[in-house]
Amino acid sequence: MKIFNFCNASNMKRVLFAVSLMTATSTTMAQNDSFEYGTFNHLSLGVSAGTEGFGIDVGTSLNKYLSIRAGVDIMPSFNINTDVDVEGNLANQNYSGTMEVEGSLSRTSVNVKLDCFPFGDKSSFFVTAGASFGGDKIVKVKGHSEDLKSLISQGSDLAINIGEYQIPVDKNGDVAGGVTVSGFRPYVGVGFGRLVPKKRVAVRVELGTQIHGTPKVYADGKGDLDKVLKDAGDDDISKLIDKLTFYPVLKVTLRGRIF
Repeated sequence: MKIFNFCNASNMKRVLFAVSLMTATSTTMAQNDSFEYGTFNHLSLGVSAGTEGFGIDVGTSLNKYLSIRAGVDIMPSFNINTDVDVEGNLANQNYSGTMEVEGSLSRTSVNVKLDCFPFGDKSSFFVTAGASFGGDKIVKVKGHSEDLKSLISQGSDLAINIGEYQIPVDKNGDVAGGVTVSGFRPYVGVGFGRLVPKKRVAVRVELGTQIHGTPKVYADGKGDLDKVLKDAGDDDISKLIDKLTFYPVLKVTLRGRIF
């Protein structure tokens, strides 16, 4: 019987070569997966959900104290059905009534934010500041009434009350408009979780506020409306408008480090 000798010089060279190759590959992979702070050394991708809707963003570290990110938030549309007051003139007499309208809340906005980690790499606590752009038409209102259409055909001048504003009812008995806020909205917040994870995947939590400014009501084709009432209404849409000056933000993000 012929016995193979694996301990000869040729086989030992093959084994040593294979071990060296595996060691070099492992070392290279470890170096590529190492984490070092530096300007644009790393890039991360985040997918989020919260009071701004669903979002996606990319971020990078500038150093161990600062990171920057930019992304898009999409608020899915959801509807509010409510009765609003109708006022106007009917045959030179004051008219008052109600009309059912639908208000939809939806928008898409772009944001840029700078994160500051005051404790460097010793803690994942951060404070953040930035701004959101676009998505200024935050609430859209529409409705139709055959009764009001009939009244307007008789020469009436009618409008629905939304907060401190009125949106006119057209000759077809339709009303269309909504609520607009500033197209540039400053943002401040705090949270926990690094923008670029040291590990490949991490979870990040953030709490903050968008500064909307003073909301305005607009009518389609007529732009912003002048105030005509002193007191806000008590319908659901008016109550929503009162809360839009500052928009609370709670966001949970799953972040992955790309490199």
